[in-house]
Amino acid sequence: MNYDKLQLNQVNKVVEYIHEHTNDNLSLEQLAKVSTYSPFHFQRMFKGIIGETPAGYVKRIRLENAAHLLIYESNLTITQIALHCGFSSLSYFTYSFQTYFHTSPKKWRDGGYLERFPREYLNSKKSKQVSTKTKESSLRSDYNGFQWLDLSKVKIVHFPDCSTINRFHIGSYVEGVTETWADLFRWADARNMTEASPLIFGEPKSNPYITTPEKSRYGCRIAVPGNWKGLDEEETLYSFKGGKHVVYEFEEPVDYEERIRLIECYSELYSYWLPKSGYRYLGNPIELVKLVKAEGTFDLRCTIKAIALAIEPN
Repeated sequence: MNYDKLQLNQVNKVVEYIHEHTNDNLSLEQLAKVSTYSPFHFQRMFKGIIGETPAGYVKRIRLENAAHLLIYESNLTITQIALHCGFSSLSYFTYSFQTYFHTSPKKWRDGGYLERFPREYLNSKKSKQVSTKTKESSLRSDYNGFQWLDLSKVKIVHFPDCSTINRFHIGSYVEGVTETWADLFRWADARNMTEASPLIFGEPKSNPYITTPEKSRYGCRIAVPGNWKGLDEEETLYSFKGGKHVVYEFEEPVDYEERIRLIECYSELYSYWLPKSGYRYLGNPIELVKLVKAEGTFDLRCTIKAIALAIEPN
């Protein structure tokens, strides 16, 4: 079934609402209210566009959030994580986690998550270089956990609150994201918005240790300039909560195909930098993106200039 832009926008608005309110009541009635459609029509439309029922999507996101916290928040007990992620009891969480991940929360926390690492990243064209670098680094007697990050380049930056125009990609982060950027870029460039935008960034909603590539969600976002008046009625504005972020900028922008490099940098920010920094992270990372159109063509080069995590004092 084909869906019009308004329907796609409303479902995407609900998905963003789910990601921002995973601890709240996310009943079918509440989500339908956000969508502005009736519960019956909303559920059919959501399943048709997203490929999962609203209830199934909510439960999966809660489990994946819990799986992420089990890896990176060792100071939280399993019970605390279960309740924080919207589960009513430890027993229900443990049963649901075991059913979905085929291992217990404890075994997952103890390293079981490594078995789910997507093959597409390990088998990428960069894997040989990655393996060599990892092997060389492991032989260093002074290894302190930072193989990929140069700590002198880690900065604390404050991003302003803003509204953004979004396009969403569902699927592998290695393939297809650049096409989604190209669609958003054409729309924004035709309205003289790209050069005036104060912030262009991607938002990976999924941790590739946890979410399978075909279900991964990525937001391509361009901030609307403060005095810009070219918004189409059919477009939806999304809010971005700025605030304090830890930012790591690459010497050379990174291609989306080099996802393994980003994964390693994220892992070091989460596992080594954050515990020693006095901060804790607040949610999804963002990726500052560079968009360059080849002169005289429609080709667009999309690369990642920096990665950032929203943080607050621990």
